[in-house]
Amino acid sequence: MILTISREYGAAGLAVADGAAHALGYALLSDDLPRTVADRLGTSADTVAAIASSDASLPERLLAGFDMSTATAVTSVVPPSTLEFDESVRREIEKAIRERAVAGNLVILGRNAAAVLGRRPDLVRVYLTADREWRADRLVASFGISRAQAYADMDRIDGARRKITKERYRFTMGDARHYDLALDVSRFGIEGATALVVAAVRSAADAAGPAAES
Repeated sequence: MILTISREYGAAGLAVADGAAHALGYALLSDDLPRTVADRLGTSADTVAAIASSDASLPERLLAGFDMSTATAVTSVVPPSTLEFDESVRREIEKAIRERAVAGNLVILGRNAAAVLGRRPDLVRVYLTADREWRADRLVASFGISRAQAYADMDRIDGARRKITKERYRFTMGDARHYDLALDVSRFGIEGATALVVAAVRSAADAAGPAAES
């Protein structure tokens, strides 16, 4: 089975993805994807993460790409890239996702993986949302930023995600028609949301039968 997790910024996407991967015994594809693509293109993982996250500034792009991972000071500067190089990065990201999905038993965080992989019997597509105040609380606590900055970051990063999702894949981020399960993490908590995601994957695997297992 393959689990894809899309999320609003600050909705604990990495925590839920990591917890689900651990509970299911699956590999987690998140931070290592930019490094894989960077190696193929002969560039840096920071550059790949920046391009993949589209319109946000570099620190925000990195936070968008790595979600709630430990915040570190960003000291490198990524030069503006050409549209051709941007497209090459996105094609390589999509290629890497498809290649890693072949083996199954995989959790993919972000990267529009649900759209890249399309409809298949071994795919469970999850969207995580959360109350705006709850997300702001997490961002303030995690990164030591002001509440005003947290709101601005959420709007900017989610706006960039919605834009690239709509322009490249022609669907609206968060539209329930494109997901198998949508969860409010602020209602169920991180552990509760993780448990629901795991239950959904196991139920889908049972329904799909042996052909979906790998």
